[in-house]
Amino acid sequence: MLQVAQSVKLSIEDINMNTIIVFAGICGFTTRVVAEDRGDYKAELNIDSECPNWKKVNEVLSAKDLDVMTELFKDKKTGVLNSQVLEVFLKTIPHVSCPVLSGVLKALEVSVGLALPKDATITFK
Repeated sequence: MLQVAQSVKLSIEDINMNTIIVFAGICGFTTRVVAEDRGDYKAELNIDSECPNWKKVNEVLSAKDLDVMTELFKDKKTGVLNSQVLEVFLKTIPHVSCPVLSGVLKALEVSVGLALPKDATITFK
């Protein structure tokens, strides 16, 4: 068992290309995001976080089959984004520049094969 932070633990089974770890920054919270492909561009999301706000997001979104195309792309006819993830994020997370959101969306994208897994970084110099 690998412990990446106080309460976020990974087993060997968790470490795959659909699992991401976000070290959010100055808040000190670590978040593990697992997105599982359910076929037909649908995915199930599980968020394990030290952050109490991301725990609330997980309570709302876990065990749902999310339509990843709807989560990531605007409707071609209306130009409107109908993302449940973004909607719950905006209602629940008080800090809109939290980097976990990008990780959640990237995990969904990779889980259904719309992108290849590649680490992303924000570096202050």
